[in-house]
Amino acid sequence: MQSTPKNRTVTSLTFGLAIQGLALLSMSNNVCPSQKLAKMMNTGTTFMRRVMGPLVRANLVEAREGRDGGYLLAKPARQITVADVYRALQLQDPLGTGMMDSTTDCERGDVLKALFQEMSSQVEESTLRVFEQYTIERIAAEVTKFEM
Repeated sequence: MQSTPKNRTVTSLTFGLAIQGLALLSMSNNVCPSQKLAKMMNTGTTFMRRVMGPLVRANLVEAREGRDGGYLLAKPARQITVADVYRALQLQDPLGTGMMDSTTDCERGDVLKALFQEMSSQVEESTLRVFEQYTIERIAAEVTKFEM
């Protein structure tokens, strides 16, 4: 069952941290505690948990509780795309939303709103096509190239 997008704002910072977190998890052999993950990405532990929450709900990440708990990928990194992360975070195009909001009091608002919706949909489809090309495995491989 697919969830419907909620009206919440997820920043590009959150999106970037989610991708980085998944890449780091893919390079880890064990469960990675949220404190360690947050430290590696120079962010707060509580914020990192908030970033990981939607990824857990989307079955991209598994959360283990307890003293030895933490996070690990729920499936192989080669099977997780940036588009999966984008969908899990339920990102919405703020530009498209703003464009449509701008038509509320306009004389030809209905026509413009339909046009803006069409443009926004095309941008979303294009974005997803690009994001589908990038897996967490690919991103992690690029990162490890520079660590040698």
